Amino acid sequence: MSPLPVVRVSIAQVLPVRHQLLRAHQPLARAQFAGDDSPEVGHFAAMRDGGIVGVVSIFPESDPRCTRAPADQQWRIRGMATAPEVQGQGLGAALLQAAVDYALLGDARAIWCNARQPAIGFYARYGFAGSGPIFDIDGIGPHQYMERPA
Repeated sequence: MSPLPVVRVSIAQVLPVRHQLLRAHQPLARAQFAGDDSPEVGHFAAMRDGGIVGVVSIFPESDPRCTRAPADQQWRIRGMATAPEVQGQGLGAALLQAAVDYALLGDARAIWCNARQPAIGFYARYGFAGSGPIFDIDGIGPHQYMERPA
């Protein structure tokens, strides 16, 4: 099955879906990230029948763990999620590619994320390498720092 259309959208469109898919057990404010409103940030959504079924955001943000690029050429994937009913249809790959393509327009040389433990294999399939120990984000669960060249 071909991936659903992925389009750039506003944080107002992403936030309720991000909350529902990633942090429904927490207040809506916990689904908001610092910098979400920055015009540099790319928010993307996968659409089906006029509704959003997957989201990802990408931020120009550095991390001292990143070994692949100087700080001003690092971008961070955040809030990536797809609805259970569309998982396994190539949608995650399409969302990830849209985010990477956007970061390349911003001169990214490295993309990094803190991947939830169940998503480590997904990111590894798309060139991300984990480093350091698994760590816990309070109220969310175990994560792995991962990075790849842009």
